[in-house]
Amino acid sequence: MPHVISLSSAGRPARLLIACTTVLLVVGPTAAAPAVAADSVSYDFESPSQKLPFMAINGFGRVLVGPAPGGRPGQAARVNTPNDGRSFKSELVIKGLDAGSHRFSFANYLPGDWQERDLDTIVAQWFSTQDDGGGIKPVVALSVHGANWQLKVHWMTNGEIQETVIPLGAARPGHWNRWTFDITWSSAGRPGSLAVTRDGVTVGSHQGANNYHRGDPPHFRIGAYRPNWRPEKGPSKRVGASEAVLFIDDIAITGTAAGSRPDDIHPTAPGGTASPSESPAQSPGPAPTSSPSASSSGQSGEAPAGGDTTLGAAEHEAQSDVMPQGSAGRIGVLGGAVAGATALAGGAFVLMRRRNATHAPRRGRRRSRT
Repeated sequence: MPHVISLSSAGRPARLLIACTTVLLVVGPTAAAPAVAADSVSYDFESPSQKLPFMAINGFGRVLVGPAPGGRPGQAARVNTPNDGRSFKSELVIKGLDAGSHRFSFANYLPGDWQERDLDTIVAQWFSTQDDGGGIKPVVALSVHGANWQLKVHWMTNGEIQETVIPLGAARPGHWNRWTFDITWSSAGRPGSLAVTRDGVTVGSHQGANNYHRGDPPHFRIGAYRPNWRPEKGPSKRVGASEAVLFIDDIAITGTAAGSRPDDIHPTAPGGTASPSESPAQSPGPAPTSSPSASSSGQSGEAPAGGDTTLGAAEHEAQSDVMPQGSAGRIGVLGGAVAGATALAGGAFVLMRRRNATHAPRRGRRRSRT
């Protein structure tokens, strides 16, 4: 029941002051509580009542939950991007995170019949929507290229997009991979950092610029995206290619302290390029490697400018009510609630002062008459 404050009794201003002060004390911590929860999110696909995040689908792709393959117990999400001349992307999209530090972890599985092709299939990407609405390459993208995993990191220097490619080892179809990305986003005056582990082994790192330092903070997309299947690329990239099918599970995003990452990552040079280190030969299991090549971005395998920030006519997104909200919104709600309660308390205090000033002379006149 709402708290009703009577204005008919002599003590009404005092009770109003107490009520408003109580609101001020209660609303503050209540509004601040979601800060921790909203900065972390997880999806294990086990509960039928848990809704999926946004789905970004171009064409006739699908993201469906079903039995996990490869001897893994429970459920997993099956991602399918068919080779139908139109489809090129089927992703889950998680927005609302700030531009600080986070740990992203997830598991993925390439089926045993995965087709090796010398074109990128992006399975996870961190994408920064720009102020001008123009398309731009993802700031970080994990992909399968040929028989191997690779990571691309992008940043901007003097208006030109720069790129470094970090090899992460053999792809190993028919094997569940457990990935962890510890990312601190760079800003115009502060370098960022990135460390990648696969199955508990550090396989790559990057330190320096890892962001465009403009537009919205990077958001997270996971699924199957083939940039070279975009309609404007023409049909030649699709010839002889099978559909892209993979599985994902146990997505977890957690806010972390700036720069927190495994102790054994290789130090890297400032300015956006990773320091060279010895790279062992490809092995069936993950092995530490950090030998990127840095260049101005212009290679095939990524979305062209204008290709990935705005939704095309064929792309549709389904909203979920479990998407985390940004910290700016939380601060605005908290500030508005506290400001409103403070104003009410101040008004009650003024009413009490006026009442006392009005009643005091009356009491004096009664005494003079006696």
